Order: sequence, then C-alpha cells, then structure tokens
Amino acid sequence: MDHPRPGLRYVSVKDLDGGQNSFEDFTVEDPSGEKLGVLKGFILDVNDARPYYLVADAGGWFKAKHFLLPIGHAALDSESHRLVADITKDHVKRYPGFDLDEFKKMSDDDLYRIAQQMVASCCPEQTMDAGAPSTARFEIWAHYRTPTWWDARYSAPTEETTGATRRG
Repeated sequence: MDHPRPGLRYVSVKDLDGGQNSFEDFTVEDPSGEKLGVLKGFILDVNDARPYYLVADAGGWFKAKHFLLPIGHAALDSESHRLVADITKDHVKRYPGFDLDEFKKMSDDDLYRIAQQMVASCCPEQTMDAGAPSTARFEIWAHYRTPTWWDARYSAPTEETTGATRRG
C-alpha cells in the first residue's frame, strides 16, 4: 500500500505554497503558551487540498520525535509565527508518536488506532464509530474540520506530493 488513504500525503512546510503566509519557523504551543514543538508539515489530502493533521517535532520530551495534532485543534497566530493547540501539553504527551519514515507504510487501520489514542487523550467524551469508513470519520469529527485560516492554495499539488508528473 502506498499510503493510508488515496491522496493522503505528508507535505513539509517548505513545500507549501504559502505566498505571503509561510509556515516555516512556526512553533506549536498549548493554550498556556507552553511550546509543544516546531511545525514541520501537514498530513493532507492533496486531491482536495484539505489538511487533517499538523506534524510537529517535539524534540526530546516526547516518546518519538514527531507527533500529529488533528487540524481542528489548532488556531493560527500568524503575527507570532505559531499555531496554538486547544489542548494541553499533558494531553499531547499521551498522544502516540509519529514516524515520518513509516507514514507511507501505514494502513487506514493504523491511522484509526492513532486517532483512537488521540481522542481518548484529548476528548474522552467523543464517541468513535469503529464501523464508519475512514472517509466518514474525517468528514464528521470536529478534530478534522478545516480551519478558517487554511487556504487551499497552500497545498497546490506538485509532482512530489501527488506522485504524478505535472502538466503545464
């Protein structure tokens, strides 16, 4: 399997087309301003330019170097070059680690297990329908609502993100 879902890709902040708004050198912080990590990229569906997760490098405090944060839990503070999570560092510490090198090998079931662990940590009152297809989960869970600050032009597909040759 190439990716967990067709079109789902990791896109580095360096590969985004932010125009005036670059995400390079952004931090990810919790509501109290405590640094959770440095923004490295996004997991997004390149077919519809929709983000699902931000990928942050947590450095040494996390059990793995990277973690995923569902996009619906992040607010943009572009003046301060940061994304502010609506959950605390203690909650994020219970998130599963994320290995960028393993992402292409992950199945939809692997992503679902990660989502379950996140929901159990940040939003235990949220119910998860294990029988729902993954596309339905991404459509209905608040965790994956596309934020108002996201511009679909950020993720203009490239040969690298789509795996296809661009035609001009």
